[in-house]
Amino acid sequence: MQPVPIPMFAMRQHSGRVATLLAGLVLALPVVAQPAATPAGAIAPAIAENPPAAAPADAAVPATPPDSFDDLLLTRDPATVIAIPTAEPRLEDFAPLPGNVPWPTVASTTDGEAPAVVADVRYAVEVKGLSALGLQDQYQGLSTLWARRGEAANIAQINRRTMEDRDLIDQLLRSVGHYGGSVAVMITPPASGALPTRVQITVDPGPLYTFADISVVAPEKAVGPPPAAIVTPLLGTLVGDPVDAVKVTLAQNALAQRIGDAGHPFPVIGKPDIVIDHATHTATLVQVIDIGPRAIFGATTIAGDTQGFDARHLGVIARYKPGQPYSGADREDLRRALVQTGLFGSVIIKPVAVGPINPDGSQTVDIAITTESAPVRTIAASGGYSTGQGLRAEGSWTHRNLFRPEGSLTVRGIAAERQQVLITEFQRRNFRRRDQILSGRIGLSAEQQSAFDATTFGAGVAINRESNIIWQKPWTYSLGAEALITRQRDRSAPDDVKNTYFILAFPGNVTWDRSDDLLNPSHGFRLTGRASPEFTLRSGTYFNYLKTQIEGTAYRPFGSFVFAGRVHLGAIFGASRGRIAPDRRFYAGGGGSVRGFSYQAVGPTDRDGAPTGGNSITEAAAEVRYRFQAFGSDLGVVGFVDAGQVYQKSLPGFSGLRYGAGVGIRYFTSFGPVRIDIATPLARREGEPLFNFYVSIGQAF
Repeated sequence: MQPVPIPMFAMRQHSGRVATLLAGLVLALPVVAQPAATPAGAIAPAIAENPPAAAPADAAVPATPPDSFDDLLLTRDPATVIAIPTAEPRLEDFAPLPGNVPWPTVASTTDGEAPAVVADVRYAVEVKGLSALGLQDQYQGLSTLWARRGEAANIAQINRRTMEDRDLIDQLLRSVGHYGGSVAVMITPPASGALPTRVQITVDPGPLYTFADISVVAPEKAVGPPPAAIVTPLLGTLVGDPVDAVKVTLAQNALAQRIGDAGHPFPVIGKPDIVIDHATHTATLVQVIDIGPRAIFGATTIAGDTQGFDARHLGVIARYKPGQPYSGADREDLRRALVQTGLFGSVIIKPVAVGPINPDGSQTVDIAITTESAPVRTIAASGGYSTGQGLRAEGSWTHRNLFRPEGSLTVRGIAAERQQVLITEFQRRNFRRRDQILSGRIGLSAEQQSAFDATTFGAGVAINRESNIIWQKPWTYSLGAEALITRQRDRSAPDDVKNTYFILAFPGNVTWDRSDDLLNPSHGFRLTGRASPEFTLRSGTYFNYLKTQIEGTAYRPFGSFVFAGRVHLGAIFGASRGRIAPDRRFYAGGGGSVRGFSYQAVGPTDRDGAPTGGNSITEAAAEVRYRFQAFGSDLGVVGFVDAGQVYQKSLPGFSGLRYGAGVGIRYFTSFGPVRIDIATPLARREGEPLFNFYVSIGQAF
């Protein structure tokens, strides 16, 4: 008989197999007769799942072993009882196996974990066939095999991860309509120990499955009308489209909202029934749904911390009226409008069915609003700097609901090197109509500019419709009146003492805004017109004039760049420059005008260099803006050229333009970009600074 090899690694890997093998080896040991009762602590090995019947008490026990190992395997009596002495046996106590095969040395692993069969390795993963389907990124984000690549792992772990990836890839393929794909995995050991094990996954997506039929049906006892006409377009899937599980799921998640937008706020939606036909590579979709009755708006109520809002004020804000067809979009618009007031920390709006279904099949729905209040007091501060105007600090205190509802009071102060302001402002938002604001102000200001000194007390009132960050409106307007008492000295007329002006003005403006962003536009345009008839009493003399302005800006993206342009024209008709109060004239130069020059430094001057101001103005600017893709896209750079001039005649011109050029940095925040510009005059004249520096909030235009 040939020696029987015994694989040592198998015994080390699984302790259970060691016990079984040892039980087999015991059969070859010399049979030792024992008393009928097994001593305490004796070990009786289990040889089969179902134990044999006990031998009769008088069964004979062989006194000698069989002649050979084969004889033992072939002739062993199932009833033979083999006992192991309680004392731990030693190998030298037993005779050699037949054929002079020595007893193997078996290391026990029952007291601890078995060591790994193969040492840990590092592996690399290569996947083919997913990129063309747009699934590579999803796979990499979900796969453990991919995420743990490069880390040490044993073959068992790699095998388990590849099995998980087979299921993952199958799900990804099904998500884009491939239900008959296959995945092949090849694990290749490295040619040398320095290289990683290669795991190659090759994906065959198989045929693309498409929808052969799509049905939308109502269940039995449905309350609403037949749903097919309303729901089918909302599914987002047509006959012939791929069986895209992601697309179907997204449409299902939005189905209730879309049906609500269509006027049915209480749909009952069943799960879609999709049946795949592998023979034809097609699928059918059956959607069972009761869209519920068509709804009409009823009353709008509010509960909780109402902040003084009542049904009347809600009726001003809401874009619907009782009796109109229900729309989920109008309901959501009302919620956003309430949040935008800043008076509520949370707003929950629910449609509530009222009474039975109407004879025409409609259902009256009340809108129930539950709110929680937000803090209504705000303290704000801001600052800036420009070379010509120096430092500027502004602070304010606001109570946004002092006069309920939505009546705010703000006290604002400005402290700058050349300007000081203290003003109180009142605003009533949503005044008589949605997004209309009634405002009033009264305050005192003082300015010490290069062109004039002015101390002014004024009061004004206005009604306007303006854009905000949530709703950027295409049309905005403002119409107001203001009364001013101002005492001013014209620095360009040294012999002229201070004069007192009584001014009554009626300023108004209108803006057409087709840009894509309020604070950082990159596409579109804006066009603004302003007009202010002004009536003035100076030294007992009455005169009047009309101050007009028009400004246009445009924005055009080119790849990662945005080209922006601005043109501003202004004119005063009806009075000469010298009669008009100095602070009502036109001036150019500075951060919001022609950069590179100090404030009011562009335009005609007297013999001492003091700006005189003028009756007309021309300004233009061009910028190239670039926003970095790095740093979280929070930084940008700008290159710009500005031009402008002030004229003493009433019609603006384009002669004698002064130019400035520079660069800037933009730091983009949630409330708009922080602007830092540095510019220099082109064709700089004697006495003009080499550079001017500006810091402010928002783009230049």
